[in-house]
Amino acid sequence: MKKLESNIVNMAIVLTVIAVVAGGLLAWVNNVTSGPIEQINNQAIENGIKSVILGDRDIEFRVEEPTESDGFIFHNVYDMSDNLIGTAVESTDKNGFGGALKIMVGFDPEGVILGYEVLEHSETPGLGAQANGWFRQKSGEVKEQSTVTTVLLGAPGKPGNHNIIGMNPGDDMMIVSKDGGDVDAITASTITSKAFLRAVNAAYKAVFGYTAADAVSGASSQN
Repeated sequence: MKKLESNIVNMAIVLTVIAVVAGGLLAWVNNVTSGPIEQINNQAIENGIKSVILGDRDIEFRVEEPTESDGFIFHNVYDMSDNLIGTAVESTDKNGFGGALKIMVGFDPEGVILGYEVLEHSETPGLGAQANGWFRQKSGEVKEQSTVTTVLLGAPGKPGNHNIIGMNPGDDMMIVSKDGGDVDAITASTITSKAFLRAVNAAYKAVFGYTAADAVSGASSQN
């Protein structure tokens, strides 16, 4: 068999064959994996909806086909008697410390927060990444201290609040306490905390049309 001459034409033919084969393999892999990946993503969304709306409640429910508007995705959840249990909203704030922060937050029909999940983030591990747990932790108790310590240092400060479950953004100031709000920021992660609360407020406003934070000048563009 005659050896192919090493020239530009032959090199181009070889590269073209390699590209075609590689493209075919990539298309095949994508076709094989797209179905399972979509199924996994759908399952993750379904689990997220169940978590933010039902919590620990074990009841039968159905989820209406999602709707999308202005960057939000809405999932209405009903019991088997077709009574609205709540609405899960996918909301994204683009100005987290490490980039976009995407959450799913569940509201009951009156706007009370039933639960939330952080779906995507690029926050610093150990700091901003704590958002998925920080805002569901219950406030601690005031620590006891001796009379001498109280005389020298003053009364112990009241524990801050960073549990948003049960709060209603229509009534409660869902901004960080240092800005006059009702929620303590994650320690050393104020930017992440503000992004998270903006996403919650935006989700509530997308459903109910207003938030208590709207009464604060510049609430729509907190930084």
